[in-house]
Amino acid sequence: MYTIRDVARLSGVSRSTVSRVLNNHPYVSDEKRKRVEEAIKQLHFTPNQISSHFRLKRTGSIGIIVPYLSHPYFAELAGVLSEESHNCGYKPVLFQTFGDRHQEIDVFEKWKRKELDALIVTSSSLNQEELDEMSTNGILIICNEAYQSRKIDVFCLNEQKAAFKSVEYLIKKGRRRIVFCSDFLASPSQQERLTGYKLAHQEHQLTWNESFVFDKIATIDDGYTLGKELCKTDAIDAVFSGSDFVAAGYLKAAHECGISVPTDLSIIGFDNHSISDVTSPAITTITNRTQEMVKDLVHMLELRLSGQDKPFEWKQYEGKLLIKGSA
Repeated sequence: MYTIRDVARLSGVSRSTVSRVLNNHPYVSDEKRKRVEEAIKQLHFTPNQISSHFRLKRTGSIGIIVPYLSHPYFAELAGVLSEESHNCGYKPVLFQTFGDRHQEIDVFEKWKRKELDALIVTSSSLNQEELDEMSTNGILIICNEAYQSRKIDVFCLNEQKAAFKSVEYLIKKGRRRIVFCSDFLASPSQQERLTGYKLAHQEHQLTWNESFVFDKIATIDDGYTLGKELCKTDAIDAVFSGSDFVAAGYLKAAHECGISVPTDLSIIGFDNHSISDVTSPAITTITNRTQEMVKDLVHMLELRLSGQDKPFEWKQYEGKLLIKGSA
């Protein structure tokens, strides 16, 4: 069964344009409308498929749960998810839960009441068993967190491998006192990173130091404050931070304390955000594959909303370590 994505690709227009044609929207040029209609015929995207698609959509609204829009990574992820959903003809509805379980459950209740056709969860205070139980109520997709579920579609980065690569690189460069920074250590993704951090130490017969693991470090200010505190001593020689923003804050603190990066201190960030290229030195970082992950997720969303019955997908993406100036 073909989807709107296939029609858009063949006709050379956006998915939102295909959606407008299917809805007989007036603001579509005759030329584009003709191309879409020809693609529909060529793919045998029949009226029954189309009516089934829109019958299943009901509201046309897709819920997206994010913990904090002030968090650089989640702000970017929410933006990409919203854009891709919009391009498919859906109305993205963002819910910022502030990590509050009750607010999150309120969103799930809206979804259960069919106010939303599907729900995309980027971070959750619910455990895997609770999410599996919730999944029986409709279309639920996990984006970003590595829940080991076979009852939900899951799209996530291989956080453990990314952390292992980063920390092993630092160890091979002679670093032994490596700080680990997390924004929310209880989450599955951060637990995966911590496991990678530990495994890299074990692989090289080194003991990791629990006092070097820091939680609730999420912003430039957090990185700067932690850096100013730790730079008072020579206890550490490397930092694996949870984001490029934290790394930038730590880098600023190191400069102010007269510590040379990367000669005396190595710093690795995460996400390959644009800020990693404007610091001095540029921040060595991990790519997060957000664009690719979201495109695959939204394609699966289209298939689910079109009524296709297929096995749940659990897909992981590998981040790449980009060597720049800070490590």
